[in-house]
Amino acid sequence: MTLNQAPSARPVTVLVVDDSVLMQKLMTQIIDSAPGFKVIGVAGSAEEGWDAIQELRPDLLTLDLELPGRHGLKLLARVLKQDPLPVLIVSAFGGPGADNTIQALELGAIDFIEKPDGTTHTLEGFMKHLVAALHRASASRKMLAAARALAREAAPARLAPVREPARASASPGGRTSLIAIGASTGGVPAVQVVMRDLANLRIPMVVVQHMPAGYTAKFAARLAAATGLDVREAADGDRLKPGMAVVAPGGLRHLEIEERRGELVCVLKEGPLVSGHSPSVDVMFHSVARSLGAHAVGVLLTGMGRDGADGLLAMRKAGAETLIQSGETCVVNGMPKAAFEIGAADRVVALDQIGAAIGHLIAERPHQRTA
Repeated sequence: MTLNQAPSARPVTVLVVDDSVLMQKLMTQIIDSAPGFKVIGVAGSAEEGWDAIQELRPDLLTLDLELPGRHGLKLLARVLKQDPLPVLIVSAFGGPGADNTIQALELGAIDFIEKPDGTTHTLEGFMKHLVAALHRASASRKMLAAARALAREAAPARLAPVREPARASASPGGRTSLIAIGASTGGVPAVQVVMRDLANLRIPMVVVQHMPAGYTAKFAARLAAATGLDVREAADGDRLKPGMAVVAPGGLRHLEIEERRGELVCVLKEGPLVSGHSPSVDVMFHSVARSLGAHAVGVLLTGMGRDGADGLLAMRKAGAETLIQSGETCVVNGMPKAAFEIGAADRVVALDQIGAAIGHLIAERPHQRTA
């Protein structure tokens, strides 16, 4: 383990855990050149990393999953259980190893980026993504302890103030035909919690989770195992059925939902970034508002930025029920806060109560249509 002299002004301190000396030096150079961040130590193994955490008390941890003995996941689990702090996964475990990254996010890692490989993932891109990810991880620091504590406790749903413009009135006897969910930073475990709690309703679900290509299929498979639902990466033309859920594929296409002759159909369309993302939560929510109006429920979960806020407002105007995750249970309260500020949310609900809140809303309506 090597130590760096911290400057007098208090930056966000970072511990780098990676068994590659080259990566240690590269990441130290990038992080130290980013305003407001400082590497205070590096470690080359899980054991060394744990000791450094206890000694240095960093604000953030970057973690390579492929440590000697493959103990990266074990270190992550130990850190989040005994000494919680934001953890950013920086690993070469893309492609076939994406399961490990998804598992790390399920355990509670804040975010992940892939190491440069000289081809698909360039050094310039790595530098950009690392600095952006550090800012997301830093934004999560103040919320992390409170969010994890509240996730273990029941919290009542709270009504958000009704704001203009008023939404259209739901038609009497309206049926809920779809649950639409959007999430970003911290969303992998949050989406899993919500979908697990909604699985018994057997209502089709659509998910946009900000995640690059190569990971969303693995994410869908993990959701299927956790919920017992038929969860798959969305394909163009997929028809949604009861007990089925789709995850928008990472990449250059947006996912929209259309209603065709009484069936809900997935449509993938190439297009520019919307709200900074592809796929975009806003695009998906807007399509649900157009196709289903009051016959849908929109849920916006943890994430940085404002993707999904405008689309959720469109759903609310169209008569759909709209919920956002409460700020104190978010890893990053960016997207839900943006939605609240423009009056897009009917309800502000703690993460572990979202499923129950939706269940109560749906119980007030006749059962969803049979596809």
